[in-house]
Amino acid sequence: MTSPFGFDPDGFKTAPMRRLAAYWLSKCTADRLPSRAAILPEEIVRDLPFVYLVDVLDEPPAFRFRLVGTQVSIWSERDYTGTTLNAAEYGPKWEPIHNAYRDLVAARRPMASELYAPWLKREFHYYERFIAPLSEDNTRINMIYGALHVIEKPKL
Repeated sequence: MTSPFGFDPDGFKTAPMRRLAAYWLSKCTADRLPSRAAILPEEIVRDLPFVYLVDVLDEPPAFRFRLVGTQVSIWSERDYTGTTLNAAEYGPKWEPIHNAYRDLVAARRPMASELYAPWLKREFHYYERFIAPLSEDNTRINMIYGALHVIEKPKL
């Protein structure tokens, strides 16, 4: 299933990620991004542990975790809810995540990636990530809908 963004949720390795990406796509309309109000927890109950929401703060771009799913907190050994993405609050590996979020806001389209976890003492985790914009007015991106799931590391 390819979306208007050219994004195929079936490219994910895990079922929760496929469902969560397809869910976000289902909330898009012809030329509008979904709003936070369109994301209904009761519609994604079984996959909520893998979801996180990030507030997009004003210029210069800054990002704060509004909600972090329980499984994400278990994998990272920390609940990042309420944490602003910077060195002081997030830790020394904040910048690549910040840059990905900044790029997402500029592109106004979903992004998928596979990478090693930036969490201190948990770098052995390898995961797939989906991030997508949310907008209340279809002009300004005010939140990021994200999901991640640990996967097997690629064979070298």
